[in-house]
Amino acid sequence: MCPASYADEPAFFRVEQIDGDWKLLDPSGQPFYMRGVNHYGDGSGMPWNLKEKYGSVANWRVSLRDRNKAWGFNYLPPSIGPTALDPKTVPKPHGRHNLIKRTPEWSPEQYLELEFPFTLFLEYPKQYMSGNNLPDVFSKEFEQGVELRCRDVCLPLKNNPHLIGYHYTQNPPWHPQAESFNLWIDDITRPGMAGRTAWIALMRQIYGSTDRWSAVYGIPIESWEEIETLDNPLRGYVNERKHLSDREAFMQRICERWYKVHHDAIRRYDSNHLILGDRNTLHLQPLPEYAIRVMKPYIDVLSINVMGPPPIAYEVLEDATRVWDGPVHLADTGAGIYAGEPPKSTYQARDIAEFERVYAGMMHMGVEHPQIIGFGWCGFYETPHPGGRAGLVDVATGEPLPDRLDVVKRWNQWMREKYESSR
Repeated sequence: MCPASYADEPAFFRVEQIDGDWKLLDPSGQPFYMRGVNHYGDGSGMPWNLKEKYGSVANWRVSLRDRNKAWGFNYLPPSIGPTALDPKTVPKPHGRHNLIKRTPEWSPEQYLELEFPFTLFLEYPKQYMSGNNLPDVFSKEFEQGVELRCRDVCLPLKNNPHLIGYHYTQNPPWHPQAESFNLWIDDITRPGMAGRTAWIALMRQIYGSTDRWSAVYGIPIESWEEIETLDNPLRGYVNERKHLSDREAFMQRICERWYKVHHDAIRRYDSNHLILGDRNTLHLQPLPEYAIRVMKPYIDVLSINVMGPPPIAYEVLEDATRVWDGPVHLADTGAGIYAGEPPKSTYQARDIAEFERVYAGMMHMGVEHPQIIGFGWCGFYETPHPGGRAGLVDVATGEPLPDRLDVVKRWNQWMREKYESSR
């Protein structure tokens, strides 16, 4: 756990272990079980009747806050999408490629206007860490980019009591089976990249002599500097087992650099708020043990995404909590009621009864598990396919779905009473 510095305690949200259980405490020092709803976007796509119903995005944001409070939620998770677009405004043929877009995070000022607890994404260099063109974390450009983002976001929020903490991005590919694991390594080890220099340093550490390295990679060299001139030294391997082990070792160095640069930049501008790290989708992309160990000095809370009822959540949590002994935030979790096949990232509830079992399960996990400090439900709007989710509000009308709203209000009240009774 990285020690956070708090000015004039208890002026800010903080985590504390009490009688063996981790708790999030609010600025007054009272237990605060996070209950929020993700994916409400920036108002540009959802709700579809924004202008007619609210008149302005500013009015919509206030309404969003007020609804969350009335329904028993107590914080706003990051605003990021994906956001659904009105099919009437999009040329056919329709598909996920043109009906779904990602919206940027709200600005600090937009959150501050609402005077309501929140977390937010730094989203540097982007929201979702997938595909090509992932950053060379060993470069000065990456370090400077993180620095500027933290200066622009963290400095204005430094003394704000409503901010709970910062997330970085979503799903960096730490696991070797992640789609972008090899893409990231290959991208940053091209000739002239700082990542290439870091790779050579690791090869020298592992193999000691150029002859040993050449025996594994099948490329004769007389000096380590020669690797700088090769087009792609990572493809010329002879020993696949050692090559894969080298890639994992290098990704560990990427992970260390990623977390250290983010942590240090945040702390230069804000020593008061929690560092929540990345949101990692464990049911799709497990966190390797090395990644959790690397994170430990740099984050205050482990944030994970997992869909479905407690048996599924506990299954993926167990691998992480064998290594991580601090607080856990179920940052994006839930279940959708779908007529067709759901997207791979979510869980299909057959009916409202199963929907309730999943939602109630999140509450019971928060009471019984010593590390869980809250959750963010996926998500605020119910949208048609592609990209439907377990929403509480119809995206076309802007009106809540009564059966689902009844479930969440009832269990939110249950949790509020549980936490109040423990004060």
